[in-house]
Amino acid sequence: MFELRPYQQSLLKRTQDSLTADPKARVMLQLPTGGGKTVIAGALLADRLQNGRKAVWLTHRKELAEQTRRMLTDAGVSAITNVNWTPGEDAPAMAGGAVILMAQTVGRRTARREVWNRYDGNDLLVIDEAHHAAADGWTRAMQQWPGPIVGMTATPWRLSEKEGFDHLFGDLLCGPQTADLQALESPALCEAQVFIPPPEERIAGGAVDRTGDYNERGIEQANQDRPDIMTAGAMAFWQKHAEGRQTIAYAVSVDHAHNLAAVFNDANIPAAVILGDTNLEERDRAIAGFRDGSIGVLVNVIVATEGFDLPDASCVIIARPTMSLALYLQMVGRGLRPKPDGGDCILLDLAANAVSHGLPEDYREWSLEPRGNQTTGEAPVRVCPLCETASPAASHNCRGCGLSFGKDCQRCGRWRALPRWQYERQCGDAHQHVCDLCHIDAHIQAHLPVAPPLDQLVDPYDPEDEMAFPTYVEIEDDLANRLSALFRELLEAERESIAGADDAQCNELRRLIEERESVLNDDDQLDRLFGQHIAALPERPSRVQERRIFGEWEGNLRSELVGWRSKLGELENQPMDKEAIFNSARNKAVYLLLREARTAELMDDHVVHNAIGSSPAITVSHQQRHIDDGLCNISDLRSMKSMSGLRPQAVLFPNQVTENVADWRRLYVTVANWLVDNRQLSQNNVPNQVANLFSDEQIQYNSGAFKSRELKNGMWLNTNFSASQTMALISRLLEAFGEDPAQFHVQLR
Repeated sequence: MFELRPYQQSLLKRTQDSLTADPKARVMLQLPTGGGKTVIAGALLADRLQNGRKAVWLTHRKELAEQTRRMLTDAGVSAITNVNWTPGEDAPAMAGGAVILMAQTVGRRTARREVWNRYDGNDLLVIDEAHHAAADGWTRAMQQWPGPIVGMTATPWRLSEKEGFDHLFGDLLCGPQTADLQALESPALCEAQVFIPPPEERIAGGAVDRTGDYNERGIEQANQDRPDIMTAGAMAFWQKHAEGRQTIAYAVSVDHAHNLAAVFNDANIPAAVILGDTNLEERDRAIAGFRDGSIGVLVNVIVATEGFDLPDASCVIIARPTMSLALYLQMVGRGLRPKPDGGDCILLDLAANAVSHGLPEDYREWSLEPRGNQTTGEAPVRVCPLCETASPAASHNCRGCGLSFGKDCQRCGRWRALPRWQYERQCGDAHQHVCDLCHIDAHIQAHLPVAPPLDQLVDPYDPEDEMAFPTYVEIEDDLANRLSALFRELLEAERESIAGADDAQCNELRRLIEERESVLNDDDQLDRLFGQHIAALPERPSRVQERRIFGEWEGNLRSELVGWRSKLGELENQPMDKEAIFNSARNKAVYLLLREARTAELMDDHVVHNAIGSSPAITVSHQQRHIDDGLCNISDLRSMKSMSGLRPQAVLFPNQVTENVADWRRLYVTVANWLVDNRQLSQNNVPNQVANLFSDEQIQYNSGAFKSRELKNGMWLNTNFSASQTMALISRLLEAFGEDPAQFHVQLR
């Protein structure tokens, strides 16, 4: 039996409590790589497998199955792997023990029939590396499993921002963060130093495959003009920062792995390659050499990322870019085991993955829900130009050599990072020691023009662009200068917002097209999918009928493919709607100006209307002109002709309760939940006039995206509407329950 650390005991207890509270609980257990998830699961099974209870342990890599069996045996749990499971039979079971099965095998068998007939509601399914559980085969196995499920992962994170794990698991139990495990009196993880080469020496990404990550061929093509960047460049960077350290290296492909190892061997630095198909004897020999030091560098592709029992390493080379936070953290986690001498691990991030994903010890807020777009536009690290150390973005000095990353602004008195000092370099001696955020104000105060080269830094549009801000109100030149610059920023923000929406749709269409082309070009896969289609039909067709059905079924697949290609072509050739961008930015600017004018009591409604509202280019609705302190009631919002550029921030209910909201759909859901909380809306009380707003179950697009959201009482609210449509539906919903929409106020931003 293993002796658990206090944090492991705590996580074990929380998991046991969840399983006790809900006999069919779906629990995801999160703990950083190296934190001991497998040990916790072993202790859970040792305690649970009493009185003939059974368990299945699901893993997706053959090399992990035997490793898991040894660990469970050491924990006092009977476990078997490499079982003989004949197709068409139920999954094997062992009373009082665990059967270790390959997820791929289970996925294939559950596609034809339910296989868990030897298990019941008292038995436990354990899923290793549960961030893969969203794959069809894994999901199907979970849906058919009769008892509770515990999934384990270091990273409950999917590449798609619109997808989470809330449809598979009901509870997420998070352990300590990486930084917490590093800070223990007896550290569970060691400290890490991250080094990133300058941009011209970094391994670049390339084409993205349907998983959302860079593919092997795309990476190699993106770097083909720099043939040594992925091999000799990697070794040179290692010699510069980590020479002599036992090193695990992650390559892009099989060829890259062998080429990288050859470069080290040619330099008399013993290196070996282990791959997924490396025979057991060769793999054991390489690992044994790595353990005794006769091999200094162990190169792999994906073998050593998830759970694989590699020897300790004090250096990790990441010689591949990835968009996957999960893969990035799995790779760096291989070097974070505590060192016998208390030393650290050096991470050589040759593709600058930390610039996208952050440092290993960064705090990350995990959730089962889709995370949405969390891009802030600012890298989470600063890379020192002198020593190449990566430091947290908030650092004032390099954690490696102490180099200053910024300076104090003499105008506002605040410390600003070096990227905030571009205007100073453009203006020479005119305004030294004035940061970018203060620079335009400094020009206005000194009665200096915002002229070249300063205006080129703030103007996002070409001089020939017709989208200019018409000025019908006479104001001072300095203020006009400043307002014009601010309006340009609003235009750029709206342009990026609209383009971003199209880019996301194009990427999704490209993914669907690539996926469908792959199916249609693979006869074996086509036959397999058609077999699943036939199996799902209510009545089994005859062989003659099957031929006719196959033609129709395949024709439907090709028709969908043609439709996706057509839609992608329309999007890619669609001109930018400058009028929509301008109107959106204008509405937002007018709203902000009116709110500030009323707050400062600079003008009343009549003056505002005459000064701004009468302009043919800037029309302001009656309701917009009566927004007070940013609050607008739902009746007024419903009658607005355009809500472009406006976003909700909070909703104030008649009982003076306030809730924050992030978008119009969230506002819709929040108002509906308010009716639920006030015992008005329920499964048994839905007025006929709003019955079509709800569903008994979640509605899903063909693409997999959802267009409904769940309320507190388990009902599903259809939310796939524009802002204006949403406001009309909120009013309709409130009126159906006798509520006055004018008594509900929305804080706008």
